[in-house]
Amino acid sequence: MKHFILLFFTISLLVNCSGEEKTDQELLKLDKKALKESLSSYKIFPYKFVKIAVRSTFTEDKHSEEFQSFKSTLNKLSGKLLSHDISEPKKLSILDYISVYRDYKKMENFIIKTDEDQFPTITDALNMMYGDSISRQRPYYSGEAKEFVQSLEHTVLSTIAIAGKSIGKEISLYECSKTNPDYLPDSEIKTLLHYFRGLLFFEKGLYYLSEDEISRNIKWLENNKGIDLPYSREIFEWGNLNNEETYKGVHGLNHLFRGFDRLMMDREIDEERALKDFEVFLKDANEIGLENEIIWSVETYLYLKNEQKEKAIASLTKLKTSSLLSSKEKSKIDESIAYLQDRDAESLLNGVYDKYFLAKIATKYMFSKLAEVEWKKVLKEQNVPHVDEMFVVINNVAYLMDNMNLYMTKEGIEEVGEDLKNKGKDLFDKAKGLMD
Repeated sequence: MKHFILLFFTISLLVNCSGEEKTDQELLKLDKKALKESLSSYKIFPYKFVKIAVRSTFTEDKHSEEFQSFKSTLNKLSGKLLSHDISEPKKLSILDYISVYRDYKKMENFIIKTDEDQFPTITDALNMMYGDSISRQRPYYSGEAKEFVQSLEHTVLSTIAIAGKSIGKEISLYECSKTNPDYLPDSEIKTLLHYFRGLLFFEKGLYYLSEDEISRNIKWLENNKGIDLPYSREIFEWGNLNNEETYKGVHGLNHLFRGFDRLMMDREIDEERALKDFEVFLKDANEIGLENEIIWSVETYLYLKNEQKEKAIASLTKLKTSSLLSSKEKSKIDESIAYLQDRDAESLLNGVYDKYFLAKIATKYMFSKLAEVEWKKVLKEQNVPHVDEMFVVINNVAYLMDNMNLYMTKEGIEEVGEDLKNKGKDLFDKAKGLMD
């Protein structure tokens, strides 16, 4: 009997321990693991293949024997992407796309396990391709200087990718994961990068990773209150605000998305923290007179929490006027308003107007702002070298990614078979041969 009681006690103890809530650090560790797994993607690996081809073009290092066996293939691809005439870059043919995909498949295992940052920076490659005879003599970046330059390149590409249909959010997340804000100087670019990383992690459902990123950014902002924020004014269209007011706006937006992170978490303490973040956001926003979709969304949420139906309806009515919302989302708001007339507010938070709907509106607003930024102009103002050439390469990569998806299987070849046959049987047979 004693043995049975001891066994029962041991099992109960194990069950109770396993049911304990994980700490913030444990949950953050799980998110880091999930991020690493999410980057093992069929869309990211071909993109990485292209990046390695560009960055390894002028490498002077021997690297591995495996790399040496692929060097000529990588050089062939980079030659197609790096055009000497930036006003009229080379156009790839159907056979080019098929050939690139075939080369990628041969190198796939090498690409998956290879870190692109072991090669010279894109800036080095562009300098060797487009620089004058003097600048070509400059040694490649190394050490901390290389860490800074490639981190800046990853930052640039992560933001530009948001506006591109082909490379989009998955590639943006990959580039963002490769950035290291610690190598960037204390400047507006640094705080924007922290915020952008947090936004991407949130969109991917990595809430603890996002919360950690934004919490560090809030701390950084509070330690750098006098920082100049011209690009934040441009991105968020706050041209009428002075620097102090812009700071409050940026500070508030960081609290906003940390609030969203916490709202998506499971523990009671997380929701309590989220509500406090939302209050800070609204306080900052009201002090500088902001009015937009995010404010109306958060106001609605807090009014519903406090059972203030009329105020919630007023904010929902404003939200319905947004051009960001689809007709289906506007119908959902109509449904929410009707729901509030004769039901309690708390049930609406668990139904029609829930935290997912709230977060969807906010992320749609933020990504729409980022997509509108004239990144080429911003980069030139930051004196980033070879901006025009960089955009030619990015556009070439975007076209390449589009067409590799179309031509990467025999089925894809069959779909465009008629077009190929119309151009000649030899071309069609050659295309099929490339896929064998």
